[in-house]
Formats: sequence, C-alpha cells, structure tokens
Amino acid sequence: MNLDLHSSTHHPENKLQMLKFWILIFLSVCFLISCGDDSEGPDRTKIEEGKIAFAEENYDKAKSSVEYFLVKHPKDVEALYFYAQVLIRTKQTSKAKQRANEILEIDPTMAEAKAILGAVHFSRKEFTEALKLSREALKKKPQLQIPYRVIGEIYLRQGNFKEGIKVLTEAHKIAPDDVETLKKLSAGYIKDKDYTSAKKYLDIAMEIKQNVPGIHYNLAAVYANQGEGQKAMEHIDIALARYKKLKTFFWAGKSRDMRRLIIKKYKIKE
Repeated sequence: MNLDLHSSTHHPENKLQMLKFWILIFLSVCFLISCGDDSEGPDRTKIEEGKIAFAEENYDKAKSSVEYFLVKHPKDVEALYFYAQVLIRTKQTSKAKQRANEILEIDPTMAEAKAILGAVHFSRKEFTEALKLSREALKKKPQLQIPYRVIGEIYLRQGNFKEGIKVLTEAHKIAPDDVETLKKLSAGYIKDKDYTSAKKYLDIAMEIKQNVPGIHYNLAAVYANQGEGQKAMEHIDIALARYKKLKTFFWAGKSRDMRRLIIKKYKIKE
C-alpha cells in the first residue's frame, strides 16, 4: 500500500481553506484602500457647502448640509457650532441650546458653547445675559467671531451706533470674507447715516457674494438715501425676488415696504 506523503497540500478541503484565506486578505486590503486613512480628519465638503448657503441666507440648504455631516460625525464641535448658528437664524433657539449642551458634554470648557448661548439670549432679546455670555466666550477664545457680532448688534439696537460699529469692525477683522458680518457692519453705518462707509463694506461683500438678499436690501437703503432712486429700485427688486424664492416672508415684506417708499419718494413709474 502506497502512502501519499503530500496529501495535506493536495486535499480539496485544504485547498478551499487556503483559497478562502487569500480571498479574505484581498478583501481586507481593498477595504483599507477604499476607506482610506481618516487620521487627517473627516471630509468637510458638506460643512463648506452649508457655510456658503448660510452666507447666501439659504438656511434650509445650510441646515440640510450640516445635518448630513453630523450623522457621520455627531461630536464634531465645529459642525455643532455652525449648526447652532443656523438654528438661531431660523428661530429654533431651543434646538440651538441643545447643540450648546452637546458641546459642553464633549468639553465643559469650550468657549463655543457660551458663544451659542449668548446668541440664543440675544435672539430672545435678553440682552444682559447675551452680553455676559458673549464676553465670557471672548475671554476664553478671543478669535471667536459670533460674540463680537452679538455684542455689536446689541449696541446698535440700543442706539449706541458708534460703539456697535467699533465692535463689528473687530468681527470683520477676524473674518474679512464673512458676508454676514459685512452686512451687519453696513447696517450700523446706515443707522449712523454714514452712507459712504456703508457702501464701502457693501461693495466688499458684493465682490465676495453677489446674490445675498440682505446685501441688496442694504444697498437699496444706501442708494435711496443718496438720491439715486433708480439704483435703489434695482437692488430692492433683487432683494425681494431672492427673499421670495427663499420663502423668507418677513424680509420679503420689509422689501415690499421699502420698494413702495422708493417709488413714492422718487415718483418712479412701474
């Protein structure tokens, strides 16, 4: 009787096991290649898309973009911070406060949480608490822009235009390309009846983004006060069309009111 000394390598079951082993190795390598190394951080494309939409006052798109990102990265502080800003802008202050609490759970010392809470109180017209929290946020992290905007806007609403402009200018220095800040800064100059300075910042904003309705609204106000009725009409029509498209009903109504005033003041025929 002859013995097969190589039966262990030629047996069909062993061959099948070896084949399965190499298939598993191959699939593992493919998985690692397809997934890539996440050590450099997550893909932030959706966050950037959301920020662009936010600057254009398209808050629905901004909200959906950041929510998509947070499904995969629920503890990302930057995303939570941005999401809270969107929620505040859409008057969902309770949800914004929840995002602040989520940041505090990640790190109780985060200045971003106080900045959000300050903005929440501002949106509720609780200015004393808003100022307190915003200043506390800036003590911890002076490069945060939102607290400057909150403080600056409070001063504007209180009629302290010069101080409001000063604080909003600091916000502009932190992020020169931030259209929201440029819009608020121009509004401060309009309130202070310094239309030349207002237009300077609106021109900067137009170079960055040309379809922001709030910028066109402010430009209409500037031109209307500088005796240029036709230019005022052009910009208020753009603002109104954009607000209607975005279904921003409050500002669409404000745009219609300004449009009527421009027509009456300059006797413009439609």
